[in-house]
Amino acid sequence: MGDMTDKVEIAKNPNTPVELLTKLASDESEGVRCGVAVNSNTPVELLTKLATDENEYVRNGVGLNSNTPVELLTKLATDENEDVRGAVTLNPNTPAELLTKLATDKSEDVRCGVALSPDTPVEVLIKLATDKSVDVRFVVAENTNTPVEFLTELATDKSEEVRGGVAFNPNTPVELFTKLATDKSDYVRQGVAWNPNTPIEFLTKLATDKSEVVRSEIAQHPDTPVEVLTKLATDKSEGVRQGVAWNPNTPIEFLTKLATDKSEEVRSAVAENPNAPTK
Repeated sequence: MGDMTDKVEIAKNPNTPVELLTKLASDESEGVRCGVAVNSNTPVELLTKLATDENEYVRNGVGLNSNTPVELLTKLATDENEDVRGAVTLNPNTPAELLTKLATDKSEDVRCGVALSPDTPVEVLIKLATDKSVDVRFVVAENTNTPVEFLTELATDKSEEVRGGVAFNPNTPVELFTKLATDKSDYVRQGVAWNPNTPIEFLTKLATDKSEVVRSEIAQHPDTPVEVLTKLATDKSEGVRQGVAWNPNTPIEFLTKLATDKSEEVRSAVAENPNAPTK
């Protein structure tokens, strides 16, 4: 059957016959068994067997497999290994009631998985919005299903990571940008500069931000006014100029100037711009 790498690839291949998958499910190599566990063509009876495999990576694969039935996911949700329980939170078949149960898991990684899932009930997201873990609150802040009133609360979180999650969330209401655009954290202001819904007035203000990372986001934003892009085209930071060179809204005359920029990265960005002059 070839070397071990070949066996793993065969185990993962959705076109591999079930009878061969059955044989590979008992292979001595955990990598091969894991390949069978994640295979979208693996039948439920094999997944049931692999769900009790001694190796956590194999059980993890079963937890992620879209063929794994709810009753098996329910068992894996109590697995001793937190990565296996976390895999269950990422499975599209995991029902809301199971996600609700996992929302109180002792592992913050598992709770992060619940906060990330698009199927997690709103009431569970609301509870996780006050989780002791910064990482969990951050995921809730980024989740587009989180109600606006709780995004408002998270916008004042003591953690800049959490406030940044709100700033990056495309559902964040305009009124919150006033506060977030002046946040002391560069990361939070970067989120505002990136957000596709940020009003032009804030994009214009952040174009003069002290942080080059923030200015770079403004330089790449599709709604940044042309007059702002032309100013940023002469920014001292090559990262900012690169953003302008990449932006398809940058006028041709400025792309022409940036095509002779001292920075190779800036010149390369101009070459990738669909509006760049051919000569």
